[in-house]
Amino acid sequence: MHETSGKAVTLGGWTFNKIDIDDLELFSGYIAKTQYPANLWSSSFAYLWAISQSGRRDVLWRIVDGMLAVFSHTGKGSLYLLCLPFGWGDAEKVVRVVLECLHFCLEFNGQDSSKTMVKTVNENQLEFIKSAGSYADALRSVTWQGIERHYDVPRLCALAGKDFEKVRNRVNKFRRDHPDAVISRYRKADFDALMLLGEHWSSTAGKKYAKVFDTVYYREILRHNDELGQTTLVVRAGGRIVGMISGARLPTGDAWGSLVKFEEDIPGLSETLIVEYARILHRYDPGIRLLNVGSDLGSGGLRDYKMKFRPVLNLKRYQLFLKTV
Repeated sequence: MHETSGKAVTLGGWTFNKIDIDDLELFSGYIAKTQYPANLWSSSFAYLWAISQSGRRDVLWRIVDGMLAVFSHTGKGSLYLLCLPFGWGDAEKVVRVVLECLHFCLEFNGQDSSKTMVKTVNENQLEFIKSAGSYADALRSVTWQGIERHYDVPRLCALAGKDFEKVRNRVNKFRRDHPDAVISRYRKADFDALMLLGEHWSSTAGKKYAKVFDTVYYREILRHNDELGQTTLVVRAGGRIVGMISGARLPTGDAWGSLVKFEEDIPGLSETLIVEYARILHRYDPGIRLLNVGSDLGSGGLRDYKMKFRPVLNLKRYQLFLKTV
């Protein structure tokens, strides 16, 4: 694995690398070696790279004591860690690397402790690092809004039992009402149609989920679907694309769902998208058990939508700050 990039940036006394799409293999290697549960939705490489394309921040990485640490350098000039560092290391080592990075950020941020943080960790990860004896004296956690939802892939494939009766009925209704519907893999030629679908979704179904932010990474993930290793499905009905879903198998062995958009006035379409995607994942790798579909950010509509798929893992989210400041 390479540990340097052609896009080096020096901040303070440290040299960083701007995240590049060619860094996918590097990130995957470090994530696969990580001892804590590397299952945070927003630490997926595709997401980290895609948000770096917005112009609002630079996403930077640096190897610190053998671990890959990922930073955000914002347009306003602050620097913080986006997630826990990746790579081999027990809880004590993870905390040690976090502290080294945060103390550098604190100095860079002019001793402004409010800007010096690990932006997001989930409940699994917090439990891991709290097992380090050095955690309690050095770091503090602050609850952040939203619950990460993880679906059980085999259960979604089967749709058995009373728990999935409503989803099963909705999928069957979609199939009855739209016998001409075709679900296929995304092609580059679908890009413009999916941009239109994204605009339509934002003005209709998306209004229910006011705290969903995906405009930039929706475009970038689709534009670079193959390079990012994404599996994207589109649904065609009535001669047009009416829905899409995208995600990927992760280096952890499970999967994430990065995007889902659909025309709101087609009953059962969204359920069909989720179920068919789970089945594609299962055929690709029967060992994939969990599908991380991200946080609902406390939004009632999005929370209720995700709960119908009976998530089996529901993780609170936190931010980490230096305790001694």
